[in-house]
Amino acid sequence: MNLSFAGCGFLGIYHVGVAACFKEYAPHLLLDKISGASVGAIAACCLLCDLNLGDITSNVIEVAREARQRTLGPFSPSFNVQELLLDSLQKYLPDDAHIRVSGKLHVSLTRVYDGKNVIVSQFSSREDVLQALLASAFIPLFSGLLPPRFHGVRYMDGGFSDNLPTLDENTITISPFCGESDICPRDVSSQLFHVNFSNTSIELSRQNIYRFARILFPPNPEILSNMCEQGFYDALRFLQRNNLLNCTRCLAVQSTFVVSETLDDNMVYDPECVECKMHRQEALVSNLPETVMTIFQDAIDSANKGLINWLFKHRSVKLLSLLSLPCTLPADVVYATFTKFILNVPKLRRNLLELRTFFLDQISMLFPKINLYYQQVPHTIKYQLAIAECESNMYDMETVEKTDNLYKNKKI
Repeated sequence: MNLSFAGCGFLGIYHVGVAACFKEYAPHLLLDKISGASVGAIAACCLLCDLNLGDITSNVIEVAREARQRTLGPFSPSFNVQELLLDSLQKYLPDDAHIRVSGKLHVSLTRVYDGKNVIVSQFSSREDVLQALLASAFIPLFSGLLPPRFHGVRYMDGGFSDNLPTLDENTITISPFCGESDICPRDVSSQLFHVNFSNTSIELSRQNIYRFARILFPPNPEILSNMCEQGFYDALRFLQRNNLLNCTRCLAVQSTFVVSETLDDNMVYDPECVECKMHRQEALVSNLPETVMTIFQDAIDSANKGLINWLFKHRSVKLLSLLSLPCTLPADVVYATFTKFILNVPKLRRNLLELRTFFLDQISMLFPKINLYYQQVPHTIKYQLAIAECESNMYDMETVEKTDNLYKNKKI
């Protein structure tokens, strides 16, 4: 079986809960191909690289905290989500990440020039993996102006073309939105109407509207903890419903049967295995791993303690902070502009040229009958300017020499 994680922004904490359940009770499902878009692709890569779930949880909480502290949240000019993602991936991905994920990780990308979906699964270096994940998570204007390149081609968020890539009929789809995915929240008030957004089934409900609002605006740590727990329990219910909670011996027997279609005499599959029953009973009372729960609890305690946090819980202080936006926002814009200018001075000219070429290409695609081009200065003009400048310098030198001679004669 293959897995597929949907792109969902800050709701990706739901995938952390699903990953914790799979690593604990169904590690055999992590041996095949795993696909995803945007944050779903990052979750798939973390699973294939067997990264520590505590580190991933801590990083998600830290990025959410950084976004919530800004003047306009994640839309503040001083908040650079691409830079935060790059720093996190460089910190946690192992040096041999491309070897571990090649052929197994399938990243959904959207090609900028024609809007077509591209699935990438082969990576020649660790830098290749980083570029593919950053390109799959790039949202125009929210993440920046120029989409990143992957193998010389610009790509953006894979969720625009295929948010839940399905590799085959045996793919288990995972989404934090209530809908028709295999693993997803099951809201109490079920609706009859569903929409299919970029290959992701989403139910038209009040709960999903709230989840949509949290894609780019992260909630507080307590709500993030609830989302992570819901992902864990939804995955656990799926495993129980499909009889995928088996002991190690029965899993080995099943895999042998699938590969060779025959069973050895000393390996007999027992559907009433006592160890399997005990394994399922243990899963009924299980919870998130202690390391993940501890990180959430520390984040919740940190967000609730302190005078400033206590003040910002009152509606009057929240209203005052909104009324002060005309004063705080310009300062945030000036700070972000100055910082980015200082950091990007060496690359400023190249970025401006690329930006001009990108916009001209987009306009040419929208209006194919208009011939837009930019022409460099002809070499003949450059040569004429150089000759004229040289003649002017020679004339100036002759004038200086004549003046010096005249001054010497008068002195004599």
